[in-house]
Amino acid sequence: MLARFAFAVAALAAATLPLGSASAQMPIPPLQPDPGEGIFLLMTDIHFDPFAEPSLVPELDRNPVSKWPEIFKNAGMSIQPYGQDSGYALTTSALGAAAAQGMTYDYVLYTGDYLSHGFNANYRRLAGPSPQGLASFAVKTAQFGFHLLSGTFTEIPIFGVMGNTDSVCGDYEIAPNSAFIHGIAGQWAQLSGQPERFSQFRTGGFYKAAHPTVADQDLIVLNNIFWTPRYKDTCNADGGDPGSAMLSWLDWQLYQTRQAGRKAQILMHVPPGINAYSTTHRSGACEARVSSFWRDPFADDFLALMRKYAGTVDYTFSGHTHMDSFTVIRDSDGTPLIASEIAPSVSPIFGNNPAFTAFLYDRQTGAVKDSATFYLSNLEAAAKGAEPEWRLEYVYSKTYSTTDLSPASRADVAERISNDAPLRQQFSALYAVKAEKKQVDPSNWKAFSCAQTATSREAYTACYCAGQ
Repeated sequence: MLARFAFAVAALAAATLPLGSASAQMPIPPLQPDPGEGIFLLMTDIHFDPFAEPSLVPELDRNPVSKWPEIFKNAGMSIQPYGQDSGYALTTSALGAAAAQGMTYDYVLYTGDYLSHGFNANYRRLAGPSPQGLASFAVKTAQFGFHLLSGTFTEIPIFGVMGNTDSVCGDYEIAPNSAFIHGIAGQWAQLSGQPERFSQFRTGGFYKAAHPTVADQDLIVLNNIFWTPRYKDTCNADGGDPGSAMLSWLDWQLYQTRQAGRKAQILMHVPPGINAYSTTHRSGACEARVSSFWRDPFADDFLALMRKYAGTVDYTFSGHTHMDSFTVIRDSDGTPLIASEIAPSVSPIFGNNPAFTAFLYDRQTGAVKDSATFYLSNLEAAAKGAEPEWRLEYVYSKTYSTTDLSPASRADVAERISNDAPLRQQFSALYAVKAEKKQVDPSNWKAFSCAQTATSREAYTACYCAGQ
């Protein structure tokens, strides 16, 4: 651990130099795997925007995905600023930076949102006089995102998750058994390296795969947009209740995993627990302001499943908020059961700096031991034509003085953040990835602090509304 800490300090010092400078061609990797350990990469919420240069849209619409890189390169596009999604320049810059850190990744997780905000309206406005069709263009855009991922990280598995914008029907309107899901299924199955595991994906966008390196572990991938308050299947009025169907499926998959003596990690787009940001922006009595990420009964039913299968699941990975945070799911007696990672986005549309995270883990047990987050430190200058400078933002074990990222360690960090003002300020700065505009401040801190360890509405209300 002392050697790993020394490497982390050296890496932080080296990261004061931008990628591309003479001294930064071979950066000191911030995560140093010991024998039996590996590293995986987590990226989320790129929200690829094919409309960033409107004049290209008709040409993109007419051409296959294989022609898109040439079309974008010839256009000489710049990086998108705050308030916009990720175009070609920002996406390729982020992927190139992730590949340039001197670390070998065992696999890549991408936790959803491939399409840009306002996708459908922008297509109808910009496709030109002879559009090829919204569904076709949406599928090609999502395929292009995975094309860029697989072109950067070759010969390693890539696992994808459906996000709320990933639908032809509209935001939060994913239709089961839709042309969009069918259009990406083959590519996702191939890049996972386990195409036989995708037989059910075409129905609901969820699947279960074997962990690529941990022999007795599974990856369970949810399409939990079905569980969100805003979900509505406008494309298929007779689509049934996919949320309940997926919950039953999850119960069965966890049962099979436990019976086989295996463990599982769960991938999803929208994190479990309480949406602190929405809670602080609603009006009315305190109890009425509390806003869950998921609607009833799915929020409570999921927590019940996690307690039912305690010891089978110890980690979840998600995105959606665009910010860098975490939640700890506890047992009814307060014991930490599951650490839920909420990863920062590549898209800067909500004011955060673009980022991605690498994780150190045990290849035998799957235990997550440490993480390193990288970010674009000069977004405003890069949007005006300067060379993008991707830097190491922080190493988790050094910043929070932990030996691992287990549920118990995360719960300890949450308690220390709530009681230690300097550490709280550090978390607040990292939450929006060191963006100048802070999302967490003394006026709203309690909402975010309670969300870290109170995942049910009742527990959160007791924490947040006490004394109000």
